[in-house]
Amino acid sequence: MSMLSNLFGHNKNPMDDANEYLNKIPGVAHDTYDFYGEAGKDASGKTKDMYEQLMNDPTGFMNKLMEGYKESDGYNFQKDQLTKEMGNTAAAGGIAGTPQDQMNQASGIQGLLGKDMQQYLQNAFGAFQTGLGGEEGIATRGYDANKSLGDMLSGALNQQGGLAFQNAQQNNKNINDRWGMFGKGIGGALGTIGGPIGTAIGSSIGKKFFGGG
Repeated sequence: MSMLSNLFGHNKNPMDDANEYLNKIPGVAHDTYDFYGEAGKDASGKTKDMYEQLMNDPTGFMNKLMEGYKESDGYNFQKDQLTKEMGNTAAAGGIAGTPQDQMNQASGIQGLLGKDMQQYLQNAFGAFQTGLGGEEGIATRGYDANKSLGDMLSGALNQQGGLAFQNAQQNNKNINDRWGMFGKGIGGALGTIGGPIGTAIGSSIGKKFFGGG
């Protein structure tokens, strides 16, 4: 920096004031969105695994759902009722205790058991769908959070980049204007003394001390 350039002084740069706040945006944005982004990432991985399991081995998936099956109280009640009714019918028909009686009871009980298992599977799959839907909701919120985070960070960077460009332009303009003003002032002063020669000397002095082409 030349001696004469110190005469201009240095005003506070508006870009520095703006950056003081813009630089806080990444921290605030991460504090706000990181939790949701991480939760969404975890949920997305879970739903992906579940869908792959369903597509690759649907039977295995259904068997896994049925691992916790137990005969319901409703089934046991209906089974007892059916057994009594069929026993009475068999006795009335004179076939009680025969292979046909046993086959009829087994068939009736099997029908009840099938309905009970089907109801359990329907309930279990409904609970699974509810859980899967919840995970998908978390994944969606995580995606939205990450998008908002990216938009906020890129917006802050764009603003800082724009401010830096404007600041550089303004600095260059200010330098050129000041140097030109002083060059002309000195050239004019010398011109009153030495005519064109004085003007040329003033211009040379301006270039030496203040820069320029």
